[in-house]
Amino acid sequence: MKSFAFATLIATALAAASSGLETRHGGPICTPPSYVCKPDYSGWLVCNVDGTYLDGGVCPKGTKCQSIDNLPYCV
Repeated sequence: MKSFAFATLIATALAAASSGLETRHGGPICTPPSYVCKPDYSGWLVCNVDGTYLDGGVCPKGTKCQSIDNLPYCV
């Protein structure tokens, strides 16, 4: 049981690290108002008042999120 809990902890840490976003209380840390592209560039995230990113939307088919002047755009 301890090895399963340890494996779960490691998997969670790797998932957080791979996103490129710092985490707090299970969600990325941010300061509103801020916006970033999702780690897979399929859309963008919006900073909520509690300091975590929420799903802001999905880019239209055939486009991907790109940061231009520190704002996410689907191009």
